[in-house]
Amino acid sequence: MADKIQAFDTLFTNNHIQMYKILLPYFESDIQKKLAVYIKYMEFEYTSTYIKLHPYAYTPKENAPDTNGLLQEILPFCAGDEKNRLNKLMDMVNNMKNAQDMMETLNTMKELFPDGFSFDGDMDMMKMFSQMEGFNGK
Repeated sequence: MADKIQAFDTLFTNNHIQMYKILLPYFESDIQKKLAVYIKYMEFEYTSTYIKLHPYAYTPKENAPDTNGLLQEILPFCAGDEKNRLNKLMDMVNNMKNAQDMMETLNTMKELFPDGFSFDGDMDMMKMFSQMEGFNGK
């Protein structure tokens, strides 16, 4: 995650801009504010020029991770309430994945044991567990 940010920043900045960032805390607050805006302007100008001069430059495209992997990468940059909502979303995604895995397992068992395993969607949990125990030799 930090590598992606660093790779992006390295591609779209230069050493002089980085030097300004290092010097920023040594100035009075009034100058820091102006210098911060100037630094961002220099980054924008550098990026615009770089893209014009190197139209085929890009960061390598990665395959998208699963939803939770992507949310995990974003999580450290969230504020308190955002972090809570994102955690709830990750829990929901995990629960949906677990339910999907369980349904796949049940369907596989149904295919493997068509006579000894019936699942019509209305089966109560005790009946399902008792049938599963039969498969484990209990």
